[in-house]
Amino acid sequence: MTSPYASAGRRLIDCGYSAIPVAPLTKRPGAFSLNEWRGMTEWQRFCDRLPTEIETGIWDKWPDAGVCVAIDHRLKVIDVDTDDHALMGAVLSAIPISNVIKRGAKGFSAFYRGSSSIVSQPFSVGKERVVDLLCHGRQTVLPPTIHPTTLMPYAWNGSDTLENTPIDQLPELPDDVAQRLETALAPFGYKAPEAYQTGQGDTVWRELNETALLNLDLWVPALGLLDTRRSGRGWRAVAAWRGVENANLSFHPDGIRDWGADESHTPINVVMKAFGVSLGSAVEWLAERTASAPARYVQKPTTY
Repeated sequence: MTSPYASAGRRLIDCGYSAIPVAPLTKRPGAFSLNEWRGMTEWQRFCDRLPTEIETGIWDKWPDAGVCVAIDHRLKVIDVDTDDHALMGAVLSAIPISNVIKRGAKGFSAFYRGSSSIVSQPFSVGKERVVDLLCHGRQTVLPPTIHPTTLMPYAWNGSDTLENTPIDQLPELPDDVAQRLETALAPFGYKAPEAYQTGQGDTVWRELNETALLNLDLWVPALGLLDTRRSGRGWRAVAAWRGVENANLSFHPDGIRDWGADESHTPINVVMKAFGVSLGSAVEWLAERTASAPARYVQKPTTY
């Protein structure tokens, strides 16, 4: 039986999208080895290059492989995770029309192209995440992958698909799309995140950074950085955002240091650099992964 990846992957790549396999009944890039599916390590490298024919030839043979696209610097996705018609209407009023739309369990995802100045950002109303602006360093699952909750295939709902629409033909997002979404969501209770400054005083950001440093195992491996490995009480990895290959990035409960660049970083800074995402995305990602940590982080940000 042809897998979702085998049926769609090559056409997506021909249109300029970095299509990679997804482990069955998950939303995560996966790899099949020794008759077992595992998470794909370092999948973010495909945000900077297309898969090769050798790679796709192997992936086509993996059983039940779903398909996603690793998002490069040009592709942009507006992911709406609600079926609230008023809220969806507000989002649609803030963005250009796209004929390339997919649906999973609820809401929709609309596809665009845009400049590298547009970065990922989550938007929440109260405690509910309702919209994600997905950009470089993220990925999104595509039809005909089976959704892990509904057990039905993701579906294209627009008149076109990514399989027949080259990236140059996608509608273009304006550089201020994040501000437009913030304005559209404000009547529903959206509040913009506070600004973050390295070394800021006794704030929620400092609490999150301190908690992350005390619980490195909960989040450092999930960054997917090259050559991530344990080192004493912490971890070592490659600061891939600098285009280097040496594992000069040191994670320790006392702090994070890039010895190659002679720089110190906070956990929030590292997440922003590793994924190329905004402050809001970095804070939410780090908060989710340290949620089970003993509370030094006593006030979790709830506005993302």
